[in-house]
Amino acid sequence: MERKQCIRVKQFGNVLQIIVEIPWQEVHGQNQWKAHLEQKAAEAAPPSTYWNDLKTKIIQTFKSTNNVSATAKLCKCSYYTANDIIRKEKSKENRDRRQSAIKEAKNLSAAKMPTRDIARIMGKSPETIRLWIKA
Repeated sequence: MERKQCIRVKQFGNVLQIIVEIPWQEVHGQNQWKAHLEQKAAEAAPPSTYWNDLKTKIIQTFKSTNNVSATAKLCKCSYYTANDIIRKEKSKENRDRRQSAIKEAKNLSAAKMPTRDIARIMGKSPETIRLWIKA
């Protein structure tokens, strides 16, 4: 039987690299996993809500304990996981707080209130308020 596949051999120091190229159609004819995965997709269970449940539990526990280590122990997860989730939630809250402050500053500016007064009311510098209004 004559083979038409290509065999390449390369030497890299003490290592031989042997590459045998065989067309996929000659080996299997079709992808055997395709039918199997289509069948499994029909039988698949609904997606797990474990991660979302864990996030909400960690956030609620942290708000009551205000301690990352205690939160990790109570939620039975690693310190790194708890800290990562808490850090992301804090940054999300800070971003939302900042966006609401920017919106409020723009509303006050639209009502023809001076920038200095807006800055004094909000506890920010006038330059920050100017940048917020300009953006």
